[in-house]
Order: sequence, then structure tokens, then C-alpha cells
Amino acid sequence: MRERQDGLFRLLKKIYSGLQGYLDSDVDVEIQPIKLGFSICFRHDMDRFDERGFDEFMQFEEQFNAPATLFFLESQVSRFGQRIRKVTGGKFEMALHSEAKPTPFCWSLFQLSRFLERAYARGLRKQANRFDRSGLPTSGHSAHAVNNYLPFQGWINWNIIENASLRAGFDYISDWRLPSRIAEGEDFLPPWPAYIRQRGKRHILVLPTSWDDKIFFYSYEDVKIRLLADAEVAYRPRSAQDVWPSFLNQAERCRDLQTPCIINIHPWHAVCNGQSQFYELKRMIIEWCQRNDIPLLRCRDYLSSIKNSNV
Repeated sequence: MRERQDGLFRLLKKIYSGLQGYLDSDVDVEIQPIKLGFSICFRHDMDRFDERGFDEFMQFEEQFNAPATLFFLESQVSRFGQRIRKVTGGKFEMALHSEAKPTPFCWSLFQLSRFLERAYARGLRKQANRFDRSGLPTSGHSAHAVNNYLPFQGWINWNIIENASLRAGFDYISDWRLPSRIAEGEDFLPPWPAYIRQRGKRHILVLPTSWDDKIFFYSYEDVKIRLLADAEVAYRPRSAQDVWPSFLNQAERCRDLQTPCIINIHPWHAVCNGQSQFYELKRMIIEWCQRNDIPLLRCRDYLSSIKNSNV
């Protein structure tokens, strides 16, 4: 009896191994770190903005002569895409802030992640095509918060999202893998270098986000403690000076890795919510870059390095 069970187990294992390439999203993917050199890249997630808020954002940006990549939701492009197109080019890159999470039916296919990847890729293609038809061709995207993430362990989620982006034909993805692993107010884990995710002849550049403005806010535990001392300031974000050491630490880590430091700042906090410290920090970073001759780039600017490599 035991021998028959062992034989059946070996047969099932052999069948699964043979099917794994069709079932597992990661089985035939190669990861290749790439040195892009140290630079600063501002990533601005533009969700929450309406047309009026976007105009106010453009007025705020007049004080800076710094490039940035602006990630817009598809719904924003459908509402005020004509206004966005007027400022396309120059120092700004317009890209997709995607919302392509598959239907709940696919969530149950935990061990069939290749199917989930395919469903996710179909959603990404549809959004990218509608973006293109609006006159805003995009070479990359970033996933929009919990609306777009998956319900599994974080590492699995991001592997599937990146593989789906590769399948959908994007040139790059600005991921949020590392910031998703910490709570608001916590300092960041050591950054990852940029890397190429490759399957066969297809490849995509992954630009990991190194620093995020979630550190401006206090954790749930900190808020509870601060409420005991002063209820009026318990929810008030930290100042730019408070979070400056955190940025500087991540930037130096990225310099050591010779990789871009991707900084995610949500301009809505400053433009529409009156929290000026978010843009005060941006000003401090730009001045620091100017003093130290550090390049300021957009996400798509790194693609030329890929074309000049052997990938």
C-alpha cells in the first residue's frame, strides 16, 4: 500500500513539474541587476487630482526646473486628457497609473499564478491602449495602491505584477515593492538596484521605488501615543527637516549601488491639502542635487541605457 502511495506521489510530482511552466508565473523568468548610475528621479502619483487641481499643480511646479514622471489614472485621462496633453513633453513624462487587478475569481488561483499573470496583463493592455488612443502614449506604468495589488504575500504579488507588465509589452515599471513592506512613519529598507526582468526575448526594466512620502505620516501606534500629549498635532505630518535624514540615507545607499533613487511624492498633499512640507522637501532635494552635480531624470530616460547594453 505504501509503495503504491509513493508511486502515485512521484507520478503527480512529475506531472506537476511538467505543467509548472504553464502554471507558475516565475518559472522561466530571469532577473539581471543593471547599473544605471546614480541619479534622482521624481515619481509623482497624480491620483486624487481633478482638472482644477492639476492646473494648481502646474502653477506649483513653475518654481522648479526639474524633470519628473507623472502617473495618471485612466479615468483622469478620460476626464481632462486634453489639458494633460497640453503640457506633454519638456520636463514632464506622462505615464499610466494602472488599475488592472483581475476579477476576484482569479484570486483563488494561488498556485496557478501564470493564469493570474495573463489576466492582469490583459487589463494592463486595455488601459495602455486607451491611454494611447487619448494621445498619451506610455512606455511604462506604476500600480495604483491597493486598488491594483493582489491579495497574496507581497513578494508573490509583485512578481506577478512585474511579469504581467512584461507580458503586456511595457518598457518599464516603477514598482512599490519595498515601501509596501513598511508601515507609515517607519524608515525604509535598503534599496534594490534597478534590474531587468526577462522571459525569452522579452524584457522589462524594473525601477524600484527607494523612498516614499508615507514616512511623513506617523504610524498607528505613534498617533495613539501623540493623542495623549496633543490631539491637535497627532495627525499632522512630519516636517521636511524631520524626514530629510531618511531621504539622505536612501540616496547614499543608492549611490553605493550605482542605481537611481526613485522618489515617490504625491503632490496632492501640498497642492490641495495645504501640506507644504511635501514640496519643501522637493525643493531641498533639487538644491542638494544642484550643489552636488547629481542628475535629475525621468523614468523613461533610463531606457536608453538598456538599449546601449547587451540585453
